Amino acid sequence: MACVAIALAGCSGTERPTLAPPAALGTIELGWVERDTASRFTFRVERLTLVEDGWQAVIEVTNGSDSPYRLGGGSVGLALFDTASRGEVLRLSDDLTRAPPMLRPERETPEPPAVLGPGASWGARIAGSEVLRAGSVVRVAFGPYSRVGARDITVGGDVIWVTRHAVRL
Repeated sequence: MACVAIALAGCSGTERPTLAPPAALGTIELGWVERDTASRFTFRVERLTLVEDGWQAVIEVTNGSDSPYRLGGGSVGLALFDTASRGEVLRLSDDLTRAPPMLRPERETPEPPAVLGPGASWGARIAGSEVLRAGSVVRVAFGPYSRVGARDITVGGDVIWVTRHAVRL
């Protein structure tokens, strides 16, 4: 009975973790441009804006290859890390064979095309309602984007990119 009273009184010795405070609101001009020489894709992240009801980012992806790729909604988002270590990125993405856990946007304006043809670009403002926390390391994850065959079926050659650039909030 004494253990029940202690547990109910909050003296059980277990403490709940506390969240870091929300990151400061405002716009961070990034100007990141990264190229994947293997896939011939270019990824741009212009800015990240933290607002009271979430976050927004301005991004662009360009297909410099000779093949069309399927994009689909939610194929870009914010990847949050504990450190700026590239090793953490590779561990959480299985050496870029899959996209790491990410905050997928709730809005993409304009929405991505179903297929991004050779030489084409898609730029958008993406936004989510998650509150980002001070101290988080933010990268942008793109993909997976799958190459499309002549009969409009996926034939492999996925492109996954997590920005080498990062910003600590």
